[in-house]
Amino acid sequence: MAAEVQSQGMTSTRGKATSSEPAARERAEAEPLQLTLQAAAQIRGLIIDRVLLPGEKILQVELAERIGVSRSPLREALRTLESEGVVAYEINRGYVVARLDDGDLGQIYRMRELLEDELLRTVQRPDTAVLNELKDLNDKMMISIDERNVTEVLRYNRDFHFGIFDLSPLGQIRKEVSRLWQMSDIYSAAWWRRQPEAKKRINTEHRAIISALRKFDLDKLVEVCNTHRTGGLERAATGLPPMAQR
Repeated sequence: MAAEVQSQGMTSTRGKATSSEPAARERAEAEPLQLTLQAAAQIRGLIIDRVLLPGEKILQVELAERIGVSRSPLREALRTLESEGVVAYEINRGYVVARLDDGDLGQIYRMRELLEDELLRTVQRPDTAVLNELKDLNDKMMISIDERNVTEVLRYNRDFHFGIFDLSPLGQIRKEVSRLWQMSDIYSAAWWRRQPEAKKRINTEHRAIISALRKFDLDKLVEVCNTHRTGGLERAATGLPPMAQR
């Protein structure tokens, strides 16, 4: 009888161990992934803040020490950033910060125009909570412009636009748009550092975007977003040609 009880207990124990193994395995797999994502975010920040410059060789030992990770998650983070076009791998040099010329930027903005138009034309009608959130993000962005906090300006601007893109069911297109934004973030940061007086124009255009969404006028939404994306100050700062010349 005791043996029977013991046998049942052992079975129960083994069952518990077995049931916990997938959870433990998932946690073990999630930890290095989280480290990789954190390292990638930190490296993006260093590039946006111009600590790492376009074309600069990435010294992995020094970079690992700077952001506080081991070489393994750092290498995975660099592979992730390479897939996004943020860094590039060059023979005999290793990883370098990607360098884009005006022709590259012109192509990125053209692709953004085409893909973002698809997202904007397929958005679902936003509710009041979404519209209020967009207004709040724009207000925070305006404060960040006044404070000359370029990192926060970029973050709130991205959250504003992707809050709208998220209303579209076209998830794969959204992922590609996100990659294109990441490729050009460093140049957007450089533009903001030179053009802080653009606050009034950006604020006016963001409010027009919210107004078009509130009315659910998708033609107007696309029109305002296209004007916003390819504004004269942005073209002057990045060297992008006018749309008619592309």
